[in-house]
Formats: sequence, structure tokens, C-alpha cells
Amino acid sequence: IEKLEDSDKPKEESGTREFLTIDEIKKLIITPCKNDLLKRAFLFCCLVGLRYSDVSSITWGELTKDNDGSVLLRFKMKKVKRGENAYISDEALKWLPDRGMAGDEDTIFSLPKNDSANKQLARWIKAAKINKKITFHCSRHTAATLNLSLGTSIETVSKMMGHTKISTTQIYAKIIDQKQKEAVNKQNGIFD
Repeated sequence: IEKLEDSDKPKEESGTREFLTIDEIKKLIITPCKNDLLKRAFLFCCLVGLRYSDVSSITWGELTKDNDGSVLLRFKMKKVKRGENAYISDEALKWLPDRGMAGDEDTIFSLPKNDSANKQLARWIKAAKINKKITFHCSRHTAATLNLSLGTSIETVSKMMGHTKISTTQIYAKIIDQKQKEAVNKQNGIFD
């Protein structure tokens, strides 16, 4: 590795992640999607931060309540193959489908393969007049930036996302800083 030119060495990620704002999520909520289950799963992930591989495999039996009655998702994260606990907000619970007669072993969201899900998602995003390249994984970025912008500490967001290193979560904090800067710069010249 010492013989490699600097330009050939791996570089740290720059911190660019596509995500949705609260206003864009609101647009999606009111925009019909041909696949209602996909819509529900995506909006659920925008609040919870699950990966596609996780949301497509979680089961009803993995939803439980803690001693205070708060809803907790206890599941095994596919990417890192370790158990995780994720508290689920009342807002996120609204996006769960009706359980009907589903058993504990049944998956909550029966979704198409990731590529197909992303194509359906792109049509829905376009119908909502959102001009961003959004994939299912962007719901995870949305959850991280949403929680940081709501004032949740970076340590808590890191734990919520299942990150093992705080530096991974700091990428999202940089995005939020950039958005704050852009917002403040919109004031420039308004009284000229």
C-alpha cells in the first residue's frame, strides 16, 4: 500500500447522502402509491431507519413492549448479523399494515425485491413532484437526519441506527450543518 499514489488510495466518505425533508415526507404521505405496502414500509423506515433487508424480513413476533408499554422491535440486523432493539414511535406505528390473522412468524411487510421496490419508489417520488434520486436506502438516511434535526443527540442517533462507530453517524451531522448553512444563506439580501 505504501507504493500506491495518494490518488489511488481509498478515501473517507465525503458525507453526501440523499434524504427527504419533513415537507417532502408530507408530500409522500398525501401522494398515492400503487403499492400501498411499499409506501407503508418506506415511510416506516423514514422514521425507524431500518435497511431494506431488515424491513423486508421483520416479523410480527419481533414487535414487543417494554415494561413501560413502549413498542420495541427486537430483531437481528442482516448486514452486521447482530441483535438490535429499536423503539418504535407512535408515528411509525401508524404505518404498519393491519395484522389481520398473521402469526408471530409472518413478515410484517411483504415487499418486492430491492430493485423492483426502488423502481416503484421512483415512480411514487416523481408523482409527489420530489426532484431527488431516492432509493429505499434513503429512508435510512432520512431517519438519521430527521432525528438529528429534531435535536436528538448524535450518540442516541448512532445507537438508533445500529452504528458501531460514532464517525459513521457524524456524516449525517455534517449534512445537517450544511442544510442549516443553506437555510441561513437564504436570508442574504432579502431586504436589499
